[in-house]
Amino acid sequence: MSVNRISSVLTFLITCFSIVDASAQLAFSRNSRTFETVNSSLFIKGLAHACLAQIDVPDALPCNPAVTPFNKKASLNAEFLLSNGYSNLQSVRSLMSSEYSQELIDTFFSKDKVIQIEAGVNINFLSKFLNAQYNPLSVKAYSVVRNEANPDIDFYSVEEQGFNFQSGFKMTDNLSLGLQTRFLDRKFIKQRFKLTVLGTQAGRDALQAKKQNVIFVEPGLFWQMDYQWKPRLSLLVANSGFFSTDDTTFKDPAEAQLGFAFSPPVYWGDVDINIDYKSLSYDENLWWEKIRLGVLYKYGSMHFTSGVDANGISSGILYGLDKINAGVLYSTTKYIKDNDNYYTQTVYVQLGWQI
Repeated sequence: MSVNRISSVLTFLITCFSIVDASAQLAFSRNSRTFETVNSSLFIKGLAHACLAQIDVPDALPCNPAVTPFNKKASLNAEFLLSNGYSNLQSVRSLMSSEYSQELIDTFFSKDKVIQIEAGVNINFLSKFLNAQYNPLSVKAYSVVRNEANPDIDFYSVEEQGFNFQSGFKMTDNLSLGLQTRFLDRKFIKQRFKLTVLGTQAGRDALQAKKQNVIFVEPGLFWQMDYQWKPRLSLLVANSGFFSTDDTTFKDPAEAQLGFAFSPPVYWGDVDINIDYKSLSYDENLWWEKIRLGVLYKYGSMHFTSGVDANGISSGILYGLDKINAGVLYSTTKYIKDNDNYYTQTVYVQLGWQI
């Protein structure tokens, strides 16, 4: 890699982290790109998770295992994702490990009205026969404080690590079947409580993390049609699996998910338009809340993404040079609960290395 290219990547990264640092004090809520038990890359977040029929996913495994036979070449990459609110990461991990003090509790739950953070590392291997992902750590946390006179706190935090394996085979040149198996080791807290109760032993016990092991077995189908706009249809039976406990604190809805995509020709670059119908990890009571639209524009090594669903919009860029890639994503969302209405924003950055 030339000196000029290295300089370009470093300049881009400095700009990304400057944006995150400038946004670190923004109030933000449970974001429609950050779900409690969904581990997704910056590229997929940028598409509003509308990715079931997307063949090219440059920073993660395909969303549908049936896409595996359409991989163009084998690759190995590692990605690190971080959102604003990162200054609270160590405090969250201390709470998850029960290594907390009264000072930590007072600082964490009194500093900001709304706190949210996501951080994660993924190592991905892709080929035409097998895809694999190792997730050594994924951390998500959210806290909102209501009623300053007698603070009422809504708090969740999830730490996950695990493996994901995908395989598929072509039944015809355009039709393929696939199977995804995910193994997760999960530790979590999800509570609503008064700040004053944390001065008691019962209150401390409420912040004890629970553990859960999960195995998901998810079959998929992918069909690419021979037309000019390359229409693609995708089906995935998601979140069908086994849990080590009957705890339903976090809902992983088992369901059939449907995706459709097409690629209209453009003069410069390539465009993919994706539409998915699927639930994620929170309660979506209306059918239109499950519709997600994502648009990708690719020009050279630049991937521009944008997405929209009922709860937010997003726009991002993933930039690659030789072995290094980096990206930044901005999203805004609403969160309505108990007559509270937060309209807020989040910034994510991601840095990756490809072999």
